[in-house]
Amino acid sequence: MGNSKGTLKYRKVQRTPQNGENAGKKLWYATAVSDREMDFESFVTHISEHGSPYSRGCVHGVLMDALDHLQELILDGKSVRLSDLGLFSIGMTSRGEESRDKVSAASVEGVHLIVRNTKNWSNSELRKKCKIESIDAKGTDAGDGSGDNGGGSGNTTGGNTTGGTDDGKTDPGNTDSGNTDSGKTDGGGSDSNGDNEHIVL
Repeated sequence: MGNSKGTLKYRKVQRTPQNGENAGKKLWYATAVSDREMDFESFVTHISEHGSPYSRGCVHGVLMDALDHLQELILDGKSVRLSDLGLFSIGMTSRGEESRDKVSAASVEGVHLIVRNTKNWSNSELRKKCKIESIDAKGTDAGDGSGDNGGGSGNTTGGNTTGGTDDGKTDPGNTDSGNTDSGKTDGGGSDSNGDNEHIVL
């Protein structure tokens, strides 16, 4: 099962980058499309019915316990590495203060989950493990996406651009307000193992 290739579908969208070498040019990009959302219960059933020696109830219980403990640990300031999946940690957004002494817990405006993908889940490895095909056979190309995650003010996370454009490359995925934006800073955890591909959720 680990060597099978999934099929990642894409849609063609037209966008106008606002920065980089292609700023102001209307260009076409490929953006990933999910077929459907699989809920937790369906995920549990999938595991138990696809080569797992464990019952559905056992899989459900272990995953629920794992999620509860994962949240407990990262909210206690710990980083948790789940095998090759990634390193889970917590980050925060803070409003800027005029002096160091004015920074307090009241300055914190929000917290968010950070996931750094590693090893078999790295961007390059994921690319090797999927086939890519278009879903635009019926001509359902999207128009200029400057109003929806297009535009060009996406966040750069670990060298990868998400939710915007940069030098003509785009990944119009989830937008995120966790990184530095309008004077707010992301105090996410550091990783001494050098993982630099991460997603802020």
